[in-house]
Amino acid sequence: MSEEEKEQADGVRGHWDQRLGAFQKLVLIKSFMEEKVVFAVTEFVIVSLGKQFVENPPVDLATLYSDMSPSTPLVFILSTGSDPMGAFQRFAKERGYLDRVRSISLGQGQGPIAEKMILEALKSGNWIFLQNCHLAVSWMLAMEELIKTFTEPDTVIHENFRLFLSSMPTKVFPVTVLQNSVKVTNEPPKGLRANVRRAFTEITNNFFEEHILGRQWRKIIFGVCFFHAIIQERKKFGPLGWNIPYGFNESDLRISIRQLQLFVREYDQVPMEAITYLTGECNYGGRVTDDWDRRLLMTILADFYNKDIIENPRYTFSPSGKYYAPPKSNYEDYIEFIRNLPFLQHPEVFGMHENVDISKDLQQTKQLFDSLLLTQGGGAKGGASSGGDNTLFDIANDILTKLPANFDIEAALLKYPVLYEESMNTVLVQEMERYNTLAVTIRVSLQNLLKAIKGLVVMDAELEALSGSLMVGKLP
Repeated sequence: MSEEEKEQADGVRGHWDQRLGAFQKLVLIKSFMEEKVVFAVTEFVIVSLGKQFVENPPVDLATLYSDMSPSTPLVFILSTGSDPMGAFQRFAKERGYLDRVRSISLGQGQGPIAEKMILEALKSGNWIFLQNCHLAVSWMLAMEELIKTFTEPDTVIHENFRLFLSSMPTKVFPVTVLQNSVKVTNEPPKGLRANVRRAFTEITNNFFEEHILGRQWRKIIFGVCFFHAIIQERKKFGPLGWNIPYGFNESDLRISIRQLQLFVREYDQVPMEAITYLTGECNYGGRVTDDWDRRLLMTILADFYNKDIIENPRYTFSPSGKYYAPPKSNYEDYIEFIRNLPFLQHPEVFGMHENVDISKDLQQTKQLFDSLLLTQGGGAKGGASSGGDNTLFDIANDILTKLPANFDIEAALLKYPVLYEESMNTVLVQEMERYNTLAVTIRVSLQNLLKAIKGLVVMDAELEALSGSLMVGKLP
């Protein structure tokens, strides 16, 4: 290669960042570093649309309330780890309406009671909050008919009447109610920093600062908020985080802080054993069914409920020392400290190896692309139409013709014999056998698919799934 050609080759390698467009970079990252796709997509959205499209806006009930009317309900679409009740009660208190709120958690036999409450509130002007509508499947039709009457001309409704509903995503929830209501979802935030920030919004300035323990009280409160964020964030690691995924939510944090306040008021010193038992074994532990998960929960809690967090001015929550409770600060300083925490947390803060991030990121990438494919409507399936069949036939044939032949294991053993001093030869032959197994599986699957398209064999569920993946370019 001439010097000029070398320079040109180096130029190609060195200028990909300038040569490729934003979307082309995404394709490159998808091909070579699949675990980084979610970060790359986030960056792509920030550059293309703006930062506000990747940040969860805070749920402002005052704004949502202005969109409501006596005949237009508000629906909270629940997700694991979110509980809108606390925010709703605070809003009702601000409006001076807390004593006129009537709430009921729906379930078996609660439908008629809820109906009676609504009919009374239509006259009195109370607020009604029907929680967990997904648990009252049999009453949903009756609820739909009742809400339809709100818009009828002969129905008399008090001008102050408001209806609030909460439900997990479910097919049984009435579509007409969804169409004619204000909808809001309150998902738990992603990232340790966002989780600590959300936990802190539950605490008022006075409650945080005006306490007899002063600095010690503030550090304990920050510790319990940080603990809540850590156990929430561990869920994203799947079975590496918890053996069983648990629905920890803000009500667990609220009751733990209230108990902490009660105990600190009663005793001269902070009774660590009592609050550890109540928080770990009762409030959070009440949800935990696996023995190892319970042991893990208590081990994590021990890092936050101990004497060092009170006495040591620079007690850290992780080996790196980036996470700690600020020594002498007021409420605003703590908020500022949380804002400056790292956006992407290192696994060491969870007590985990750095490799867990790779499996977690791959899982998130897969989930992202599965969701994107769902928005396409699934594409044409095998056997759906002659056009779809022809396309599928061409794709399967194309892969079959390009599929390399199996490795000759006997020839490999002769050329690279298994010897004591050449241990890598053993690994080579084992990998060849594994590759051959994969190639045979692909070959047989595609041959069966071609037969199914021709009508020679039955198109079973496995072949149907294979054809669906091939049509949308997804790895089967």
